[in-house]
Amino acid sequence: MKSSSARTIGFTLVELLVVIAIIAILAAILLPVLSQVEKKGQAISCLNNLRQLTVACKVYADENNGELVSSWPCGTGSEPVNPYSWCPGYASTEPNTTGYNYGPDPQFSATNIYALEHGAIWNYVKVAKVYRCPADHRSVGGWPVVRSYSMNSWMNGTSFDDPVGDFSMPAGEDTINFVFFQRENQITRPANLFCLIDESGETINDSLFVVDMGPDSNQMGDRPAERHGSVYELTFADGHGEAIKWQASPSDWMDNDNPDWIKIKSTTTVSK
Repeated sequence: MKSSSARTIGFTLVELLVVIAIIAILAAILLPVLSQVEKKGQAISCLNNLRQLTVACKVYADENNGELVSSWPCGTGSEPVNPYSWCPGYASTEPNTTGYNYGPDPQFSATNIYALEHGAIWNYVKVAKVYRCPADHRSVGGWPVVRSYSMNSWMNGTSFDDPVGDFSMPAGEDTINFVFFQRENQITRPANLFCLIDESGETINDSLFVVDMGPDSNQMGDRPAERHGSVYELTFADGHGEAIKWQASPSDWMDNDNPDWIKIKSTTTVSK
């Protein structure tokens, strides 16, 4: 009887080891698949976030006689930030060395939703997580950065390298070669002009995405996010969103004749 019992226990242990081995093999096969599914889900969620925010910008214009919400974040005079900015505040994990004042700290710091709450579209999207890509894992002092997105700077914000390599505010509008959008009726191709973009965590600071419209080389560091692998995501003024495939390495963003920079220029503004 003892001999028979021992054989039964030994067989059960072998079975258990086989099952464990099979589970380990299945896990090795499935984990990469599950990881890809998670990344795909994050990309879909990110694009949905951008769409919600873009629709809010459209509603803002509808309720303000066609005036576009501003991409310019900084205040003037007694205003700590621009009260017409879609979303003021600072979104970099690095100290602010830009020379621009994005609002007093800590209220307008990278981890404080206070900045989101003082954006001109907060009344339409009062959910903080919508302002942040789920694949954006940046944090400061253990607290997550609250914003991943930026707005096309030509949407009631500022221009760059038109005609010279410097910022041009609306006061210099008569000197620029491209359309500076301040009202909705100026956007004659809403399905072809981008509104909001998922910006790289390495370049994001303020709430505007500056595209160098110069003819020769890209002198602005603002770069689309690399969080979603071979694509970056943005939305257009009509509310639809797209995942744009990188044509070159993101590390080559500022190279002369970079195809990704050239492509995004074509969706930033139009010639007068």
